[in-house]
Amino acid sequence: MPSVLLFGATGLIGSRLAIDVKKAHPDWPLTVFVRNTKVDEWFEATAKADRIVHGSISDTDLVRSLSKEHDIVVNAITSFDGDFIANVIAGMEERPEDSKGTLVHVSGTGNFIDNGTTGAFNPNGKVWNDDKEEDIRQITRRMFNGGTDVPTLEAGVRGKIITYIVCFAVTYGSNIGPAPNLGVAYNIFTHNAKQHGFVPYVGDGTAVASAVHVADAVPFLSKIVSIAGTEKPTGSAYSRYYILHGERVAWKDLSVALAKVLYAKGTVSEPEPKSVPAAEAGEGEVGVLIASNMLVKGDRAARLGFKVTHRSILDQLQEDLA
Repeated sequence: MPSVLLFGATGLIGSRLAIDVKKAHPDWPLTVFVRNTKVDEWFEATAKADRIVHGSISDTDLVRSLSKEHDIVVNAITSFDGDFIANVIAGMEERPEDSKGTLVHVSGTGNFIDNGTTGAFNPNGKVWNDDKEEDIRQITRRMFNGGTDVPTLEAGVRGKIITYIVCFAVTYGSNIGPAPNLGVAYNIFTHNAKQHGFVPYVGDGTAVASAVHVADAVPFLSKIVSIAGTEKPTGSAYSRYYILHGERVAWKDLSVALAKVLYAKGTVSEPEPKSVPAAEAGEGEVGVLIASNMLVKGDRAARLGFKVTHRSILDQLQEDLA
């Protein structure tokens, strides 16, 4: 039976995954890696984790040794830190050839924005499809999540480890884990609104983001972990890349819904969003995202069983942030 190591176990994705993996495979030893020393009881009683290791991704020797030790490693802790994923891969590649490990890496569709600056929908924009290996081969380190995706893909090509990448769209939904966690998307949108005092969008706000409910996405991720532990890999590393998205949402529509909630909570002083130039949309990643289109398709993931059952982010947002 394969052993599983989960990085990012207290996160929006990781906490659900820990429960799912143990429900599907109660006999598989599950190690969760967490910084928070106050969550052990939840992982023991609710997630049924077999081992809890406390540390941070900066504990390079510990991360490397744990990655070498386990048959399946799931990275749900960061899709940005290239040094961390390189350390994980280095540890896993130290395993003997007859005991090859599998890395399941969680990425994000921020990779696939068109880097627009007008905030307008682009009907001629490239639609990135996980069913086209040539699209996945075009991922570069300069993309938002390319710093972790590219090393993972390269490791899969080298063949010392097996790799799978599951790429989440803007992820929403409630956290069921032991520590408050809104997830990356809500955190950066809320922080950006606080910085402005209002919720910004760019231009006419018709540019679109792709979104997915965490409760639709995590069962698919859990399925990939199950496949990693029960089946021989097929195809190339580029064919084991899956894009999960449920809907396209215009940035203005998302901003309107977010502004209502944050105003009611007292987070911002304006009940309506405001249009701003791209240069004023926000610092770093969030400003670029809001001005851009994020056009993706997950045909390969759909064939493997991914489907959407939950409400739109526009309907769910108020409940999530309450």
